[in-house]
Amino acid sequence: MNKQHKISYDYYGDTRDIFAVIKDSEWSVFLCSNHDKFQDERYDILSANPVEKIISYIDKTTVENKNGIQEYKDDPIDVVGIVMKKYPSDISDLPFTGGAIGYLSYDLGNHYEGIEIKKNDLNVPLMAFGIYDWAVIVDHHKKNTTLVYRNEDSFIENIKLCLEKKIFDKNQEKKFLINSACESNITHDEYESKFNKIQSYIQSGDCYQINFSQRFSAQYSGDTWDIYNKITPAYSSPYSAYINMPFINIMSFSPERFLSYDGNIVETKPIKGTRPVSADIQINKQLIEELSTSYKERAENLMIVDLLRNDLGKNCEFGSVKVKELFSIETFANVHHLVSTIQGKIASNSNIYKLIKDCFPGGSITGAPKIRAMQIISELEPDNRNIYCGSIGYISFSGTTDLNIAIRTIIATKDKLYFWGGGGIVYDSEIESEYKETFDKIKPLLDLLKNPT
Repeated sequence: MNKQHKISYDYYGDTRDIFAVIKDSEWSVFLCSNHDKFQDERYDILSANPVEKIISYIDKTTVENKNGIQEYKDDPIDVVGIVMKKYPSDISDLPFTGGAIGYLSYDLGNHYEGIEIKKNDLNVPLMAFGIYDWAVIVDHHKKNTTLVYRNEDSFIENIKLCLEKKIFDKNQEKKFLINSACESNITHDEYESKFNKIQSYIQSGDCYQINFSQRFSAQYSGDTWDIYNKITPAYSSPYSAYINMPFINIMSFSPERFLSYDGNIVETKPIKGTRPVSADIQINKQLIEELSTSYKERAENLMIVDLLRNDLGKNCEFGSVKVKELFSIETFANVHHLVSTIQGKIASNSNIYKLIKDCFPGGSITGAPKIRAMQIISELEPDNRNIYCGSIGYISFSGTTDLNIAIRTIIATKDKLYFWGGGGIVYDSEIESEYKETFDKIKPLLDLLKNPT
């Protein structure tokens, strides 16, 4: 295995310009922190042309590399771990030193729990990760840009030239068009019927909370990178991603962290509780106060905090799982959210892959108790969630990890865009309020699709 190399370059703030150079390359990936809006976030990561490609369907996982395609019957996440062992890293001062970047679909969680996965109408893999032996990492706090790589070739030489000379083509975007009306997979009457069914489950003691969603779709043509760039200003979020795979393009504007791991501490930051952002300063203050003092929202959030403490506890040292922050208000472009932070220390007999499996999917997008909530979601939602409410992010060769919850996420496949809006339903939820919340969360997407110019 070739030694890793690391080269530092002058800081370049708009990482999208760098990514535009490689966006049409095979399996190009871009993880964006939107640091200018979220001061605690600092790194952007981009890469392309993975040395290995891991793709999972229900019955098999394949790994493709220069030697051909190998089929595995092992657990999909375990396969990622098996492949990653081939790539040691001696770089410790970067969050990503090369490694796995990709997604876990929500439906993989159903697979783990033995819950029926409906016919895959989009034919999207349950999981897909590229193994990248090079990457550009931009640190917006230290104001520097770093290239890590193993093998020197013409592609890497071109990246070096671009970073050294700051030669970026800023005028290569191809516009996109929306070619049909945006449609939901359920009507208002159907939503009401399913809402009432959830209430009956809650009242009978089956569950305490169900995260229920509807799926929207529209025909499109053109460049999904243009979609990503047009939505970003109105939908800035700290765990954004653009992933370009042959079978799917993913544009994620997620505000929520599923799991991060720095080699010592693991962290999850569930969101539960939402209010819209108002342009009126006084009304906005009232909305924030209303959210921060809402008994209903705090109860929902606490329910998920308890669930995630239990999930982390399966793989963390006894007594190490702590709630670092409870009921913090975080403001995004179009909504205020109630966010809590839970941390723990991974036990010596566990690892990041086992932790991901035991926590997946995130409890904030299922409900409680988790498995029963997932069963009810499968019963009532007419289509698979696919990548929605799954997870997107990276696992570095060095072990560090950062994965989002794939909400506020668009997928593009077969000339069609799909995206979802949802929310948590509890015993005292009101149907019109919950229905409206699903639209509040995706308003920038709907606005763009109505007027894409």
